[in-house]
Amino acid sequence: MREISRRELFALGRSEAADPIVHIASLLVQATDAGCAAVRRAISSLPGAELHETGQPGKLAVVLESADSRAIANAATELQQLSGVLTVSIVAHLTESASALEENHESTSIPAA
Repeated sequence: MREISRRELFALGRSEAADPIVHIASLLVQATDAGCAAVRRAISSLPGAELHETGQPGKLAVVLESADSRAIANAATELQQLSGVLTVSIVAHLTESASALEENHESTSIPAA
């Protein structure tokens, strides 16, 4: 009897032509001034990464997009290891099919309370 890995078990029943999955994660990075500068430089070299200023000194928001969840974890680890970085927190991690991300979405406005 052949053993199958957990990954193979989850892949059972999926066709090769299945719609690829995209991982999207948001991270909050807290750092010293020097650490923020290092994070800005690192983000510019990471594929699928966007940097967003929070308006709070020492806090940066990072959005990562990848076809592989391991790449998200590796990016978070890379940021955590930068000098001057105090914390890196994964705030949200979601998955979406690539075709769903390609669809046009009409913007909806939320009425004021």
